[in-house]
Amino acid sequence: MTAATTTTKNVWQRWKRIAHHARDARNDRALFIASAIIAILYNVIGALDVMSTLAGLQMQAGTEANPFLRVLMESLHNGWVLAKLGLQLIASAMILWFPHRLVLGMFSVAVLLTAITVWNNFHVIGVL
Repeated sequence: MTAATTTTKNVWQRWKRIAHHARDARNDRALFIASAIIAILYNVIGALDVMSTLAGLQMQAGTEANPFLRVLMESLHNGWVLAKLGLQLIASAMILWFPHRLVLGMFSVAVLLTAITVWNNFHVIGVL
C-alpha cells in the first residue's frame, strides 16, 4: 500500500466520522431547532447588512470595511449582493447539515458580529 493510498483511506475515514457526527447532531431535536433559529437569524441579519450597506454606499456615507467584500464589489459591481447572499445560504446549509455545539457557537458569534455591523451601518446612514 502506498502513502497516497493510506492518506486517501484516512481522509475517507475522517469524512465518514464527520458525517456520522453530523447525523447524530441532526437527530438531536434541540440542536436542530437551535441550528434552524441561528440560520434564520443569520440570513435576516445578513439581508439587513446588504440593505444597510447599499443605503450607505448610495448616500456616500461610507465605504465597505470588509476587504473581501470590497474586492467582490469592485469585481462584480452589483453582483456582489447575489454573491454575498449565496455565501450566506451555503453557510446556512452547513449550520443545518452539522448542528454541532461548536458549529452553532461559531455561527452565533458570526450572527452577533454581523448584527453589530448592521447596527453600525444604520448608525452611519442616520437611521439610528
